[in-house]
Amino acid sequence: MKILRNVILFALTISIANAMYFTDSVKIAENNIIDNKPESAVEATLKLPKAKRLSYATIIVFGKRLNPTGTPPSLTIAIDGVECASRTLKHVEGAFGATIFVTKDIRPLLKAGKESMNVKVYLKGQNQTPCKINEIACRMLADERHFRTSSYIRPIFSGDEMIAESVFPLGNQDPTKPATAKLLFKPTSIIEAYTITDGKRVDLTQNKDFKIEGDTIEFLPNSNVKIIPYNTLFADTKEQANKLGNNFFYPLIKQFAVFKEGNWFHTRMVYISYKHRSINEKIGEEFDENLLPNTMKLIAAKKKLTVVLYGDSISEGANASGLSNTIPYAPTWGDYIATELQKYYKMPISFYNRALGGTDSNWGAAHVKTLVCPDKPDLAIIAFGMNDGCPKEIYRKNIEKIITEIRNTNPTAEIILVPSMTANPSWGRNALHDEYAKVLSSMQTRGIAIADVRSVHKRLQKQKRFIDMTGNNVNHPNDFLIRVYAQTILQKLIPSMSK
Repeated sequence: MKILRNVILFALTISIANAMYFTDSVKIAENNIIDNKPESAVEATLKLPKAKRLSYATIIVFGKRLNPTGTPPSLTIAIDGVECASRTLKHVEGAFGATIFVTKDIRPLLKAGKESMNVKVYLKGQNQTPCKINEIACRMLADERHFRTSSYIRPIFSGDEMIAESVFPLGNQDPTKPATAKLLFKPTSIIEAYTITDGKRVDLTQNKDFKIEGDTIEFLPNSNVKIIPYNTLFADTKEQANKLGNNFFYPLIKQFAVFKEGNWFHTRMVYISYKHRSINEKIGEEFDENLLPNTMKLIAAKKKLTVVLYGDSISEGANASGLSNTIPYAPTWGDYIATELQKYYKMPISFYNRALGGTDSNWGAAHVKTLVCPDKPDLAIIAFGMNDGCPKEIYRKNIEKIITEIRNTNPTAEIILVPSMTANPSWGRNALHDEYAKVLSSMQTRGIAIADVRSVHKRLQKQKRFIDMTGNNVNHPNDFLIRVYAQTILQKLIPSMSK
């Protein structure tokens, strides 16, 4: 196969506070169609940085979907012959750029002193839409830690330290009053605070950029905090809203509000790390080794555990800072889970994310056989619901069909069901989604566990605003709430994280 190296991106390194931001790219000139035929694949050899530590690594696949038919294409990635990651694409014709987290898979290569890696891209399931692959690239951040997984996934309702809690500096509806927000706990001391401006971290100073009284933070004017005026985010009429850009109508408050994807909300948040009174609130899930016995048996034997995540955009990782190439380059909650399981149990984990944005449980039931079953998962994490609008009885049947199809492929497969976070309370859809959560809770039995993220999110909203934890102001989590997803699910799998 003939390949052309992209000279502009070749081994590009940029110094970022003693870090190395590294990219490499290979353009594919010939034999670049992948379909469902055996051995249909595209390969490229990419350079690796010389580094002692790797905090963030992704593979980016650029290409075009051809004549969409059957099942959406789900790209599978193998690195140096080891299948390790995936990304499902929208089922439409046209160009794509798919970013796939591979941090845990590349770290061993750097430790072994390798200077390059072979990346192979292909489709596993049958009847998937073929794709033309134009370029394969990697993007990594080495020798710098913008975050530490161990502190980010520690359950937030335990201990005496909060790391990078997010608050949105929304101006008061009455512009004569200060812009404030609630923290989850009352700080006893501030560890650090920062925001993101022009792609860079900007450290903030207490009593200069913000002040804190009790559990309330006030954002000070003329500081490094960019206060977002209320009338630039909310509008009373459609005409006013159109001037704000993309917007969404909330019937319960009869207002329009800005709706943004990507890193818009992320780069306007303020992130506070602080000490607080020691707490051990029983929020989240309890570990029970008898609930997922087959999974625990594989873990005890140190055998490879194959984990598949199947759901909608929340599961796909929408608005994770790592997918938008933004500080602190945090991963999706599925990648948190895979990384922490591998680290804690010191065993091989194969993790595939087959989720796709905009989908519901009906879509999940229709495509599970061709998207998930080829992976033969030992543990499947199923997280549909946010986009569903069907009666709860239909929702149950869809989830049951997904489980049945997975177990037809692997009879010993076990399941974790995840009720979705709440949508923006002003939207008015949460009552139906609460019913879905009850359906999932009623399905817990030996071999099927529930990780009730929804209940944890509701508890958070008793103290914090929805906007402080959202990635798009409607129905996606930001980095902070993504961590809550990972924490809650890991409580079902790791005893030390149990509430």
